Formats: sequence, structure tokens, C-alpha cells
Amino acid sequence: MSSDDQRRLFAEIMEDYSHISQKRKRIIAVREDKYFNALQIKCSSAVTCHKSQGGQWKAIFIDNPFWREDFEMEDLKWLYTAITRATDIVYFVNFDKNLFK
Repeated sequence: MSSDDQRRLFAEIMEDYSHISQKRKRIIAVREDKYFNALQIKCSSAVTCHKSQGGQWKAIFIDNPFWREDFEMEDLKWLYTAITRATDIVYFVNFDKNLFK
């Protein structure tokens, strides 16, 4: 995102907090806004599970754009591969919470 786009985004989100009268508190609210901060993530690279085999990273984000509740054994093998690439933490993105019960 360019600097101009970032400034525009910040200004637009500031409007969402217009009910806060003090500008300083409004800025703090924007900086703590989970949606604003989510847009600030910068992705340096993405790797498929197949390509990741043998590699390790401190943090792994596993996105689930299409998996269903009825995982096939092959799906579980790839999920295992993805999870075991992390040395510190794994983040599951877009997974149904019921899968973890």
C-alpha cells in the first residue's frame, strides 16, 4: 500500500471514531483498531505446503479458503506438514472453530 493510500485509509478510519472528541484519543483508537492493523500486514512471501517441506519458520499462517469439515486423509497429511513447519507459533486463518473441538 502506498503512503498516500495509507494516509487516506487512516483518515477514513478516523471518521469512524469521530464520536471521540479528543484527537489524540481518536488516533490511539485507530491504531488499536483490529481491522486497520490487519490491513497493515505486509506479506514478504507465501509458500505452498509442498514447497515448504524441509523448511522451518518461526510463525506459520495456514489459510483455509475451501476446506470442509469432512477432511480427507490427504488433506490431513498436508495440514500436518504445514503445522510442523513452525518453530514457535501457528496461526489458523478462516478455519471453522468447530474443527478444534
